[in-house]
Amino acid sequence: MRSRLPIAVAIAFLVLSGASAASAGGQEITFYLGLRRPEAAARAAVAAVADPAAASYRGFSTARAVAARYGASAATVAGLRRSARRHGLVVRVDRSRLFARLSGDVRRLERVFGVKIVHSYDNDTLSYGWSVAGGRALRLPRDMRPHVREVVASYTRSQRGAPGAEANGADAAEPAGARAPRGTTAAATTLAPANAGTWSGGCEAARRTGAYAFAQVRTAYGLDALGAAPGGGGAVAIVNVGEGVAAEDVAVGGRCFGLPELATRTLRSDGQARPFGRGSFEPQEDLALVRGMAPGLRAVTFAQAWLAPELWFLAPAAVLAAPSLPDTLSISYGQCERQIRARSAPLAARAGAELLDSVLVRLGLAGVGAFASAGDFGSSCNGQPYAGVTWPASSPFLTAVGGTRLVLDAGNARVDEVVWNDLAWLASVDGGGAGGGGFSAVSERPPYQRALTVAGARRAVPDVAAHASMLPGWPVNISTNWVQDAGTSASAPLLAGAFAALSARERAAGRPPLGPVNGLLYALAAQRPATLFDVVSGDNRYLAKVPGRRAAPGYDLASGLGVPRFDALATALPAPGQG
Repeated sequence: MRSRLPIAVAIAFLVLSGASAASAGGQEITFYLGLRRPEAAARAAVAAVADPAAASYRGFSTARAVAARYGASAATVAGLRRSARRHGLVVRVDRSRLFARLSGDVRRLERVFGVKIVHSYDNDTLSYGWSVAGGRALRLPRDMRPHVREVVASYTRSQRGAPGAEANGADAAEPAGARAPRGTTAAATTLAPANAGTWSGGCEAARRTGAYAFAQVRTAYGLDALGAAPGGGGAVAIVNVGEGVAAEDVAVGGRCFGLPELATRTLRSDGQARPFGRGSFEPQEDLALVRGMAPGLRAVTFAQAWLAPELWFLAPAAVLAAPSLPDTLSISYGQCERQIRARSAPLAARAGAELLDSVLVRLGLAGVGAFASAGDFGSSCNGQPYAGVTWPASSPFLTAVGGTRLVLDAGNARVDEVVWNDLAWLASVDGGGAGGGGFSAVSERPPYQRALTVAGARRAVPDVAAHASMLPGWPVNISTNWVQDAGTSASAPLLAGAFAALSARERAAGRPPLGPVNGLLYALAAQRPATLFDVVSGDNRYLAKVPGRRAAPGYDLASGLGVPRFDALATALPAPGQG
């Protein structure tokens, strides 16, 4: 049993002996080219639609209109297509007009770009992968360069005819840090906190886990004030990396907590022949939390991504291209930011991260708010022996969600809430962890954080926080087996579900959804501080050699602005702009 799911995904490709461009030369594969586009204008526009003081606040557009205004120009698209034809390649432009899929035979791609392409195999997802040997940059032909901004020279495809490709083993997304790293603070033997509140709703199998019932936390967080079934009419998208949710798990969870029928859809990634099957508890936990906080949700979309982080942008891109958009998007996976975005990171990873940011910007312009887990490794860089933050939570274009430990009384009212750090009671191998927090090494401080008094000029993480402790955790079901699970892998979908419920409430009143909420949260923290519970105690030290971040009044790098009080927040929402 996996007692805790840290959000980092360990990726292990097994390179086939002798597998190279020569042995895969007849294969047709696809690389991804980010198109030249008005990125600065798009980022300025999303900052405005998320700013309660702006005339365009919550003035969202359709995905098609966003693509037309902030995607590549017709001349750029036409120029790239001409160049591709000239070199015997095929281009398909994504509906977002952010990137193009460039396809061709491996040998031809090698000749055109002057590189060697290597071939690999992944046992977890039963898939083949192609990448450039040594991570070298593609030498773009001169006639292609004016049209291209990023290059993601990576492609994954399901093994043809593999019946097990849709049913992963338990290690499909094996988390890094599942074993305690050297230097982890030792667990003490003091009595661990338990559920001091009153279990409310849910089947006996879920109650026996000792976890919080979702209704208990809805009460404490003020969500039940939004209506009898918060989230009625709302929708959430959840990113799954290399693993998925079986229909049986959706049904079992719904029956246990008396939830209404839920419409689900699965969006597969490029080259994915079948939906991913069960892996770790992560996708089930994500689903449990969004439904637990918003039991009236009408729909959940599972957007599936391959394990390679440079290809994660394809999952939210599929959400953006779908016929209907959700209210929120939740991402509970991550990597140490330096390994993805630093100058020393692989070129494909850096390019993929840039494209993910661009997709998040366009989702925001279309009214979708994104949330990501800030990590389970405290002030360390996702478990590495140095300070840092987790990507994609470090992106300025989503809400980074840290962790707290919520303490309830018998009436399920909040007694206290402190920074999540269970290591005093639980070793990391037993589910102990601490909420991620710190400064981005790459991203500048975004407009909504410029009034913060914390030092420096970099993006600060997290923005807000929510319950992530194993003491108690959350009831999660997989294949009729009920366990406790926790981590910021729970707090991010918790807030995605809660804000989807608020957006559904706004839409029912004839107003637009909330969309990206960072501008709103930082404005309310300054003007209406009672809309957030300020976490003022605890620290997130995880590794002995990496100093932790401490909670303090106001914003801090352990709990962000604190925890939203959704009843107060619902009555304090600014009206949409008049622009």
